[in-house]
Amino acid sequence: MRTFFLIVNCYANHGKAKKIWASVKNELDTQQVQYSFKLTRHPEDAREIAKNFVSKLTLSDQSKYVIMVVGGDGTLNDTLNGIKDAKTVDLPLSFIPSGNNNSFARGIGLAKAPLFALKQTLNAQESVHYDVGYYQEMTHNKQGYFLNDYSAGQDAYLTSMLHHRKPSKIAEKLHLGFLSYFVALFKAYMDQESFPVTLRIGDKYEFFQHTYIVNISNQPYFAGGFMLSPEADATDRQLDLIVADNMNFFKFCLLGILVYFRKQLRFPGIHHYKAKEIHIVINSLEFGQVDGEELPNQYYDLFFKVSKYPFWVDVQSIPVKERH
Repeated sequence: MRTFFLIVNCYANHGKAKKIWASVKNELDTQQVQYSFKLTRHPEDAREIAKNFVSKLTLSDQSKYVIMVVGGDGTLNDTLNGIKDAKTVDLPLSFIPSGNNNSFARGIGLAKAPLFALKQTLNAQESVHYDVGYYQEMTHNKQGYFLNDYSAGQDAYLTSMLHHRKPSKIAEKLHLGFLSYFVALFKAYMDQESFPVTLRIGDKYEFFQHTYIVNISNQPYFAGGFMLSPEADATDRQLDLIVADNMNFFKFCLLGILVYFRKQLRFPGIHHYKAKEIHIVINSLEFGQVDGEELPNQYYDLFFKVSKYPFWVDVQSIPVKERH
């Protein structure tokens, strides 16, 4: 069995991850698994921790370790980018979903219950590759990787609101979580104006003058467990792009309902693409997000391509009922 280095964000999901970490640690001790761990203290700590750990590994140690993340999508994103920053080896990743959304875990079939997800990791005998997205932002000379999505416009604003909302126990008990989604949807429409977008896929250019949503997805789920790109798949070696334009208030509300029921791709004004490489230019200051983490209002000149990364997980090693 591999030796595990754990990066733990006890602050994830408003502090609920602390209890999850305690149960995971107890299970690792019970099974006498070899591991060490590091707790994050501040935002983006996971990126620096991962980079430092990977950078110091000897060649012989590189084949022994798996990095296990206990936290949310943001912690997983930071860890992936920290490993890439080290520029040495793509150390396999595993993930105990402990955040507010856990979209990537849901997208690849990881169990919702932390100890079942741990079982999927400990049952693995070899790494399996899943797609991740790579982006290069030409205007600000920035690059990085994402597991879920990169978006600009209303979708980014909506994702930010859903990502930061505190779940209501009463709403969860009465299954009324959809109400916060529609409230956030209404606010996103009222606060966001349309903007022009230039799209290039291969040798083909398309121009949109009144765009509200630009979303590049690696897997179907985004904040709140909703699907904006229901055909996105983290194993198909492609990225999915959704562009929504010419949205009046009625069409936007109808789109929100169709997204809730996963029927949006045939809706007029929704443009869906699948490609290995995508180039997008937005010449106006727009709100953005990457894997639920906010970006400042900025101009965008973005190049995207699909990549792959090794994960130490055996999704099929537990029954379907245990995954849900």
